[in-house]
Amino acid sequence: MTSPAFLLARRRIFHYSTSCRFMRRSEFRFPWSTNNSNGSRIDAFRNSSRGIGSPSTVGISAVFVVASAAAAIASTAGTTSGIALCASHEAASSCESDCETNNNVFPDTVLSYDTYGGVTMDVNKLFDIENGSKLLDRSEAFEETLENSLLLWKRQGKRGVWLHIPTSCSHIVPICAKFGFEFQYAKNGLLVMTKWLPEDSGSRLPHGPTHQVGIGAVILHPVTHKMLVVQEKHGPAAARKLWKMPTGLTDPGEDIVDAAVREAKEETGLDVEFDRIICMRQAHGGIFDQSDMFFVCLLHLSQQHKEKLQRGIEIPLIPQEEEIAKIKWMSMDEFAAQDVWQNSPLYKEMNDAMIRVANSVLRESKTSKGTNCLDAEVDDGGQGQCGFVAKNLPIGFMRGSQTVYLSRL
Repeated sequence: MTSPAFLLARRRIFHYSTSCRFMRRSEFRFPWSTNNSNGSRIDAFRNSSRGIGSPSTVGISAVFVVASAAAAIASTAGTTSGIALCASHEAASSCESDCETNNNVFPDTVLSYDTYGGVTMDVNKLFDIENGSKLLDRSEAFEETLENSLLLWKRQGKRGVWLHIPTSCSHIVPICAKFGFEFQYAKNGLLVMTKWLPEDSGSRLPHGPTHQVGIGAVILHPVTHKMLVVQEKHGPAAARKLWKMPTGLTDPGEDIVDAAVREAKEETGLDVEFDRIICMRQAHGGIFDQSDMFFVCLLHLSQQHKEKLQRGIEIPLIPQEEEIAKIKWMSMDEFAAQDVWQNSPLYKEMNDAMIRVANSVLRESKTSKGTNCLDAEVDDGGQGQCGFVAKNLPIGFMRGSQTVYLSRL
């Protein structure tokens, strides 16, 4: 009759031999190895088993010899069952250690870890290891390594995996999709694919970028108090012959302040300074179903332009050749009276906000500088100071600074 100890030992042998399947590929050489072996434990197997078999089969054989001997002892003498279980457990532990330390997983030199249990791999770095050796020339090798690494990360309790794949490595995309990776984000030269590892819960990974950020530049003439407007060469505004404020999108990593100043310079040739955010509009259903955040910003001409105007020298306006057809100064009332705005409650509200803030700023300037600013009273609707001013401040508890926009209401 087969003893319970033997059955238990046999079950443990099956479990740990399955988890040791990494060692069957131990002959594979990776370009990031610091020597021509697969680790000291594999070398030990090789040195002690010349003429017996390959290192990979020796590793598996060693486990089965120890475990089988333990099981045999358990089946013949019940008093030795404890010894058998200990021997089986020791062999299994050794095998698991081999699985975690062998080179058939991605090295830490191409990985980064976050505090949410995530793993990020920069696939491009795989080309820079060992003086330009290229693992990814072998798709088969990458597939095996990815499979083994996923098993290791699951065992370590990792939750999400992020793969940053450059265009030059696009041949691995089908392999990643095969293992359940999804497209998360793409831009010129880069695709990000992600995989959620826990099988007992839905993915908690964040979506890709959901918004684009745009700016509109309200630039007031310091003498006439007119606003600068442009007509575009292309797009829906061009089709309507609409006079509009200079507008554009922020670049990656660019503050609203900097984007407004840059766009004004690009479209009009003017040097300006940021004053405040007048209002903000949010819209949905844009390109790729992204939402849109649009910030209307009040800008002032630079001091050098103001000094020229005080001497009676008019400022040249230089329309951007690729985008701008016409450019001129226009009163804010005339701007707001354009036909296209009249049937739009949204834009009527935005235009009213622009006029209200402009009047408020002109009143502030008159109060601080006397008759040098406005010769006539302006009506700001009793709003006083309004808008959002920008302050770029150090974070303090970590490196860097960020911009906060504070209401002046």
